[in-house]
Amino acid sequence: MSSTKFVLGALVGAAIGVQIGILVAPEKGEVTRKKISKKSGEYLDDATSKLNTFFDTLTKKVSDVSDEVDKLAKKAKAEVEKVSK
Repeated sequence: MSSTKFVLGALVGAAIGVQIGILVAPEKGEVTRKKISKKSGEYLDDATSKLNTFFDTLTKKVSDVSDEVDKLAKKAKAEVEKVSK
């Protein structure tokens, strides 16, 4: 089973579970909606934070690779000039 199918299945299962939970919740709908709204905001903040961390890490790694490529290019250019003289 591919990881995409697994993740999709988990998300669908979670969505169905949430809907069933709302239907059988012992609290009023307004209270439940407020809780859901608050929790979804927390999840969104957490996901945003993790995504920002991921992009920061990715940006640093790309920058590091770019610096390394520049060094190698300069070294190769120096070697070519050395050999051509």
